[in-house]
Amino acid sequence: MAAAAGSYGKLHKSFKLAARSILTAFSREDLNNAFPSFTDAERERLYQMFIYVIKSLHGNIVEEFRNVCDEIEIATALDKVDQFVEEQTLDVLSSDKTSIEDIKERISKEKKDEIERLKGLLEKTQERNNAMKARIEPLKQGEDFNDTRDVLTKLKQWNSACQSYDDH
Repeated sequence: MAAAAGSYGKLHKSFKLAARSILTAFSREDLNNAFPSFTDAERERLYQMFIYVIKSLHGNIVEEFRNVCDEIEIATALDKVDQFVEEQTLDVLSSDKTSIEDIKERISKEKKDEIERLKGLLEKTQERNNAMKARIEPLKQGEDFNDTRDVLTKLKQWNSACQSYDDH
């Protein structure tokens, strides 16, 4: 990541903070209120598991963001933007002006290159969307919320078994 200190670094840091804010919006008090029938010890274990899952999820989200940025070469694009802005700032101070025809040609080439890059990004995005739809559709058709209830029941049983084991 060549632009880690520049715009990409700022983008990455902002994304990490935003993801963390969203993932930590559910507090210990919210968890306690959601499971009023659990004992304090069970709620504490559940909260510790929740924290573990949130940390893992945050790491996975940040890693996926980094992979997507690498795949679409965000750092390179932001470097080019930073360089272009710097050149434009310096160009105002320069007495050597480029001809209008040269400028038109450069802008035209840049636009064509950007269109090709955007087409490639669009294709990749469509492929990702299709892959996501392919993953989501079976979940919509086959997911039974009783499974979730069964998992919670097993979690409670496991938690009780752990509690019983800890008491001995």
